Amino acid sequence: MTLEQAALGARMRVVELADVSETEKARLSGLGLRRGASVIKLLSTPLRDPVECLVASQLLALERRLLKRIRVEAE
Repeated sequence: MTLEQAALGARMRVVELADVSETEKARLSGLGLRRGASVIKLLSTPLRDPVECLVASQLLALERRLLKRIRVEAE
């Protein structure tokens, strides 16, 4: 499943970053969003973009186009 499909508040683990450029992978990795990282989708904003996610202990606002490319599994 993708992070976009994950339920709000569910603790997930990143399995892979699919169809993401090397530049984006490096940027996301620097923010802590890498394979094996724990992530919780917290809040979808009224206009649906961006979505707030808790990655480890860091709050990130991620675009939906990225959420569709982040594959996750339940912890």
